[in-house]
Amino acid sequence: MTYSHSALETYETCPRKYKFSYRDHLVPEEEGIEAFLGSCFHEAMEKLYRELPFRTMSLEELKVYYEDTWQKNFKEKKEKLKITEPGRTAEDYFRLGLKFLEDYYRHYYPFNQNRILGLEEKLEIDLFGDGRYRLIGFADRIDQTTDGVIEIHDYKTGSKLPPQEAAETDRQLALYQLGIKQKWPWAERFKLVWHHVAFDLEISSTRTPEQLEELKRRIAELIDRIEADREFEPREGALCDWCGYWSYCPLKKHAVKLQKLPANEYLQEEAVVLVDKYMTYLDQKKQAEEELDKLKEAIIKYADDHDLARINGSRYSLTLTRKDIIRFPSRGQAERQKLEDILREAGLWSALSSLDLNSLEKAILEETLGPDVLKKIRDLVSKEKLIMLRPGKKPDNKD
Repeated sequence: MTYSHSALETYETCPRKYKFSYRDHLVPEEEGIEAFLGSCFHEAMEKLYRELPFRTMSLEELKVYYEDTWQKNFKEKKEKLKITEPGRTAEDYFRLGLKFLEDYYRHYYPFNQNRILGLEEKLEIDLFGDGRYRLIGFADRIDQTTDGVIEIHDYKTGSKLPPQEAAETDRQLALYQLGIKQKWPWAERFKLVWHHVAFDLEISSTRTPEQLEELKRRIAELIDRIEADREFEPREGALCDWCGYWSYCPLKKHAVKLQKLPANEYLQEEAVVLVDKYMTYLDQKKQAEEELDKLKEAIIKYADDHDLARINGSRYSLTLTRKDIIRFPSRGQAERQKLEDILREAGLWSALSSLDLNSLEKAILEETLGPDVLKKIRDLVSKEKLIMLRPGKKPDNKD
């Protein structure tokens, strides 16, 4: 199977969306207006640079081309376009695209900084040369500078300017560098360039041979993970609002169904009734548990005050059992790591089955670890008294 940067990125964002798009080949029901704007801007850039060998388009010509592209595509996709930003309209985004074009045009005119080697250049990448891991991509623009550097250009129309670190770790253009090297083996020096047109700024980066090898390894691992996946679990996140597969998604499709119901039918929908009923009982359970905690505290106090191990009600008795327990730091806490290090240094790691907490608790309570180890871990754990109430019918209960 041949992959792309977009496919890999989609899987990392949401495996289920990846399956919908790249395995099931479902057509998204919606498209974000931001993606639509980006597509129209890219078409205008391609037109501008393809005309260069013959002539330099004027800014007005470029704007007209962009407007024609927008109107034609907007007419076809109008019903599918989704605007998530409150209060914004499609016209707002159209004018935003015009501003991007104007800023870019004035910045780079007359567009003769470098020799253009490719526009929307198709690149095929065979990671290790054996056909096992194959990818494909299309570079927005490939240039060659006067001193022979190959520049890989990418246009970004997003509203957030990423940190330099994002460029240093970006996978897409680094992948394209691998593809260009395989396509044109004579290419030696590369520069990766992102045009963040909303800010009229360039961000650039380079890759060392070691970084490219590490990239290949990580991509191969990711592809292995994708091909081993049988579930493709949905993953909810910040990008869900821009997803066009809500009607298929097991996390979202019920909400879509409810949105289509008339107001007078919404509360009678079967799942709504079930969820509301469940939450009612859950709230009651929570309140009952809070009351039980208070009762337990009062029962224990009464038993302690009167030196009792069993107290009686009208029909039932409660037997109190006391047991010492150890509270351990949770995984991920610094104290947990310190605890594990102490046990390793003491040669107890394997004996305790890689921090089997039941075994460790028994060893601490029975003081079989040795005084030095116990002293080191004393501040990392806490000892508590667990008191359990065991209900039972009173022996003399005749009912």
